[in-house]
Amino acid sequence: MSRNSLETLKRFRRTQCEDARKALEVCQDAEEAAGIALHSAEVAIVREQAAAMAPDAPDGTVESFVAWLPHGRQAISHAREAQERAVAATVQARAVLASARASAEAVEKLIEERAAEQKRLGLKAEQAELDELARRPPQ
Repeated sequence: MSRNSLETLKRFRRTQCEDARKALEVCQDAEEAAGIALHSAEVAIVREQAAAMAPDAPDGTVESFVAWLPHGRQAISHAREAQERAVAATVQARAVLASARASAEAVEKLIEERAAEQKRLGLKAEQAELDELARRPPQ
C-alpha cells in the first residue's frame, strides 16, 4: 500500500472515530433522558399515592388513585424498557468507538513502521556507500 493510500486510510479512520464518538454522545444523552423519564414516572406514583393518602384529601381521591395506578405503572414499564434500550445502544456505541480507535491506531502504527523501515533502508544504503568509499584506494 502506498504512502498516499495509508494517509487516506488514516484520515478515513480518524473520521470514523469522530463519527463513533459523536454517536456515543447521542446514545449517552438518550440514556440520561431515559433515566430521567423513569425517575419522573416513579416519582409520579409516589406523589399520587401521597396525595391519595393525605388525611385532608377530598372524597374519591383514593378511588381516583386506584384507577390511575395502572397507567402510572405502565408509564414506569415503558420508561424502564426505553432505558434498557438506551443502555444497550450506549454499550454498542462504545464497542463501535473502541473498534474504530483500534483500527485507526493500527493504521498509524503501520505508517510508523513503514517510515522506520524506510529510514533503516536509507541508513543501510548510506552505510553501503560509505563502505564502498572506504574500500576504494586513495587517489
